[in-house]
Amino acid sequence: MDARPESQSTPNSIWNRGFSSLMLIQFAGAMNDNILRGTISYAVARDGIWSKTSIGVYGGTSLAALCLTVPFLLFSGWGGQVADRMSKSSQMIWLKLIELGCVLLAFLAFYDGSPLLALVSLFLIATQSAFFGPVKYGILIELVGRSRLGPANGWISMSTQIAIVLGAQLAGMIAGLYSPDGVHYDLVWLPGVFMVFFALLGLLPTFIIPRLPAIQPGLGFSLNPLSTYITAIKGMADGPVLRIALAWSGFWLVGAIALVAFPDLQTRLADPSWRLVFLPGTGNVVSFALVEVPGLDPVRAATLFSTLGIASGLGSVLCGLFSRRTIHPSHVPFGALGMTFFFLMFALAGFLPLEPKTLFWSWVVMAAGAGLSAGFYLIPLMTLIQKRAPDGERGRFLGTTNAISFTFMTLAAIIYLVWVKVLQLEPEHVFFLCAGLAAIGCIIFFLRRRHLAEWVQGS
Repeated sequence: MDARPESQSTPNSIWNRGFSSLMLIQFAGAMNDNILRGTISYAVARDGIWSKTSIGVYGGTSLAALCLTVPFLLFSGWGGQVADRMSKSSQMIWLKLIELGCVLLAFLAFYDGSPLLALVSLFLIATQSAFFGPVKYGILIELVGRSRLGPANGWISMSTQIAIVLGAQLAGMIAGLYSPDGVHYDLVWLPGVFMVFFALLGLLPTFIIPRLPAIQPGLGFSLNPLSTYITAIKGMADGPVLRIALAWSGFWLVGAIALVAFPDLQTRLADPSWRLVFLPGTGNVVSFALVEVPGLDPVRAATLFSTLGIASGLGSVLCGLFSRRTIHPSHVPFGALGMTFFFLMFALAGFLPLEPKTLFWSWVVMAAGAGLSAGFYLIPLMTLIQKRAPDGERGRFLGTTNAISFTFMTLAAIIYLVWVKVLQLEPEHVFFLCAGLAAIGCIIFFLRRRHLAEWVQGS
């Protein structure tokens, strides 16, 4: 049985004080992750304030990405063990206090202009997030009960996607104010102020969440993260959980390929525009002219990213609302079919003789459709993992699932690198691959729809 029975939740609603607090905690944490990552990425990118440092020259944004992903691969197993062994409500307090310490370190890094210290703080806050993941998804069933997991997962996904988009946009603004010209520092205190604010915003609600007992307080702790993963995978393989986790992680393979490709699409979105250009003059004469020049607009790439993220969150909420108190197995192949169609249309649009603006808005529509479909694919699978995982092993199962998904995201980066660098194919054509992978998922779940229905009934 669950440590907190469903009857203690608010009747006919997930919006009890525990879940409402968790929503705010998750939103604030995702904001901090993306503000820190984004600000560092802008600083070490080409023409950034730290681009000429050794970190900028030899690592750049790739090093920042590794600092964010490697902790999830290394520490998600430990996070799962702790989630099962300790009270999740108490863990949230400690983890958010640790996050506050991490952002104070980041405050110092930006104030002193130290890229190395900033990367250390990013690695530490990613480690904190790796421990927080199993707690966040594991505590849901204790806060809202089994029957309301679908809507709860939908709202959590929506808040996360909004935070990712807002955090990325805010990071760009902060980076611009931190170093307007990429050479001189200006508002050196600004990044730290924002991060401390969101750390405190996430810390305060942890004291409102109901106190929950530990699920398995006598659980032993393995210092070898690989052994934790191996043990968890064996347990997950005894039932359907491993297959569900692989299918859930498969989306992150497809989604990560798309997200990596978006920035490179701006070469297709070069749109000539009239710009005021000052011309060399003689004596005291200053002349200027309006010149039509090609322009690359990174805002459009960010818009595609934002559209996919927000649409995914909206699709998650809709799927949760449609699910009500149960899981509909048909949502999974429906979501996979939708992603197949919209990613295929995304790729085909690149072959049409469209003006850059028309092509851009076509891609926005396709990204929105793919995101909405993704929500219907993801939410039933995550809900199934939470329901089918044994109470005493839920944290370890969720931690292992997290590690698998980040492994797939790392694989996505490698696949895209091979696609554009080795095979020298166009970035927009990689969406044929995305459509193909989504189609495989659609076919598998269609052929195994009876098994999927049995997994739902068994939950």
